[in-house]
Amino acid sequence: MTDDSVLGGLDAETWDALAADHFYSSSMWLRHCADYPGATVGAVHAATAAGLAAVPTVEFDGTQPLNYHWQKILAGRELPAPPAGGLLVGPRLAYQSHVLRDSDDPALLRELVARVRQAHDRLEMREKACVAMYLGTEDVTLLRAAGVEAEPVLLEPDAWIEVPPGGWDAWLASLTSKRRVAVRREVRAFEEAGCRMTHVGLLDCWEQLPALANSMAVKYGYPTRTPEFRIEFERYARMTGPAGRVALCHAPDGALIGFCLYYVWGDAVYLRWASFDYDHLVGCEEYFNLVYYSQIRLAGELGVRWVHAGKKALEAKILRGAELRPLWMLDLSPDSPLVPAAELVRRHNARLLADLEADPGTKRAVKDRAEWDLFT
Repeated sequence: MTDDSVLGGLDAETWDALAADHFYSSSMWLRHCADYPGATVGAVHAATAAGLAAVPTVEFDGTQPLNYHWQKILAGRELPAPPAGGLLVGPRLAYQSHVLRDSDDPALLRELVARVRQAHDRLEMREKACVAMYLGTEDVTLLRAAGVEAEPVLLEPDAWIEVPPGGWDAWLASLTSKRRVAVRREVRAFEEAGCRMTHVGLLDCWEQLPALANSMAVKYGYPTRTPEFRIEFERYARMTGPAGRVALCHAPDGALIGFCLYYVWGDAVYLRWASFDYDHLVGCEEYFNLVYYSQIRLAGELGVRWVHAGKKALEAKILRGAELRPLWMLDLSPDSPLVPAAELVRRHNARLLADLEADPGTKRAVKDRAEWDLFT
């Protein structure tokens, strides 16, 4: 094993064997995260006779990004909040965290929790917390069984589109008849307009993407950010290399009018970033064709089962067959203020679930209800 601080002393081969299909926990992605300023990226691992377990960690140099600022999130939901500073358990980007392991042995997981707390205790700050964010239900359950007492807080849903065996045709057949008609209409509009898509490597096209990303920023009221986006895409190309793939959308005259950056890893296509030249769109459902239909076709061709669509803009994803999975926050601090507030946290979780089930647009996408019910 090499002394790689990003991987907590494990070598990449060992780490990636643990990470398996979890792209956002892979050694490549964690090194990509470490290339950003503003935080120290590391990892903690535990080894026993039963096996090996590990988690990524992050120590922010200053204030965390809002979606990782656990104190603001909890205070905004009128829940007790630990100190803002401390140790984040999980990657610093992408809203996906996993407990990596080759065994579910309780003693192994207890040792992992103990080592995470030791890493937290070594931080040189007076007030500090130790918080895992964007965990799935299975990992939360394992950590709770390993001695974490705090009640997990439901953050928000995550959308996954299943692509059945048979690819595009099987996926289309899984939709309601009304939705099949709508999808066919959107695909036909794109084709009849003369637009087309190509899939290329990120290394071959990254310099074309900053201007398109800037178009979206300007559309939503931000100042021009093309130079910053150039730095960002150069980082993606340099750190993720051949793994990065891009679907490019071309207008009838061949002009580039949109892109979708994605990664194929394990059994899923991970959608990472999409943007368009909004001043030059044809108006033929370019967004849905590029971001969803192109990727669903690709998944079918590659034989992978899922398209990971992320945690925002849920309605568009659900209309295209996405299911919702819960994402949780878990305070690993032994003195967590959430421990005595268990009932308050459960009521909070139940309200969020009730809101999802009260909305006809999201109700049908809440699958595997038992995992939601564990902490509501």
